[in-house]
Amino acid sequence: METDFRKKIEDTFKRIERPFDAVDPDMAECEMSMGSMTITLSDGSRCILSTQPSVKQLWLALAAKGMAYHFNYDPAQGVWLDDKGRGVELVSFLETYLKEATGLEFKF
Repeated sequence: METDFRKKIEDTFKRIERPFDAVDPDMAECEMSMGSMTITLSDGSRCILSTQPSVKQLWLALAAKGMAYHFNYDPAQGVWLDDKGRGVELVSFLETYLKEATGLEFKF
């Protein structure tokens, strides 16, 4: 259902955004705009999370790395998993990526 999808997206975005309140914006900054979330790092690179309601997915783009992932929500596990079956889980992937990129520990 559309409302379930929107609720899951809202909850996920809030979960990811919350830890940035305690982070120096010169190190990493999180901004919401028109249904997308942009995390900007100190080197200017960005992680962009965008909703894709038509296919009920959450997309992650890492432009500096030339990488993109499409995630489907798995209700059995309660997580967003990549649609290619590689076992990439959104939250743990972001935590690892941000630690490598900034040296900061993020717990979403």
